Amino acid sequence: MQAAVLHAASETPRAESFADPDLQGQELSARVLASGLHQLVRVHANGTHYTSPKRYPLVPGIDGVAELPDGRRVYFSWPRAPYGTFAERVALDPARAIELPAGLDPVVAAAIVNPASASWFALRLRTALKAGEHVLVLGATGASGQLAVQNARALGAGRVIACGRNARVLAGLGADAALRIDAVDFAAQLETEVAAHGVDVVLDFLWGPPASAAMHALLSARTSAAMATRMVRYVNIGQSAAGTLELSPHILRSMKFELLGSGLGSVTPPEMAREIPGLLAEAARGAITIAVEPVPLSEIERAWTVPAKDGRRVVIVPSP
Repeated sequence: MQAAVLHAASETPRAESFADPDLQGQELSARVLASGLHQLVRVHANGTHYTSPKRYPLVPGIDGVAELPDGRRVYFSWPRAPYGTFAERVALDPARAIELPAGLDPVVAAAIVNPASASWFALRLRTALKAGEHVLVLGATGASGQLAVQNARALGAGRVIACGRNARVLAGLGADAALRIDAVDFAAQLETEVAAHGVDVVLDFLWGPPASAAMHALLSARTSAAMATRMVRYVNIGQSAAGTLELSPHILRSMKFELLGSGLGSVTPPEMAREIPGLLAEAARGAITIAVEPVPLSEIERAWTVPAKDGRRVVIVPSP
């Protein structure tokens, strides 16, 4: 079969022949329709992620959409190494695959699950968001952050505050409030917003200084009427701003505050599998959307090295 093959961690994958996947247990050979080129794919392939097999050659790709022999289209993830999803075929256990809702484009499904699931799991499993609660998204202008705003809406948030650096993207998110985190008075603006309306859940994709500024704004607003009885559930999902945080203990002692994390480990694979059908259903009805750039498997080298246009999510599509 044709596949994108990576021969060493420092190299770029290229399209070439690779052995068809061997089948074990209840596995079937399925035709891959689409697979997202997520950031996790890169770090998994180059050996810097804790889930990486660190054995080469390997086929990159961690999830995608495939067609089973009976014609059903399913979402699947984490095939056995060295077989990734950037290939014409994949071995998968149909019992672990999730059937796509009718009308959902396989390319959109392949693009959306990975970046959207980060906040979906946080809202559904780590914070148990209740209808009407207020959500603050820190890092809302990245792909995952934009989808976090949409997820919060789809799951019934009463108010969504989006914080990010890209003014154009912020303006188009449809959030109730949009704040620039690179503004000199960001913390003061956030304190005013929180004091006026309150916050129940924070989704943080940034960590580092922006997170510290946000936490201190929450602390300063804690005595307002809007915050007097609220328990803030602060969930870290990413660290695109920094890998460490200077945290004042007063934040933990002086307000109703829970500090949580959401990701592989804090959310189990069975929990993820139970949640993905709901996420796909929201995508099928158009409540969650994403811009995509389909790229043929034969052009994997360009896709791997050249940024996507206009922030679109690259989806690798094997040739028919």
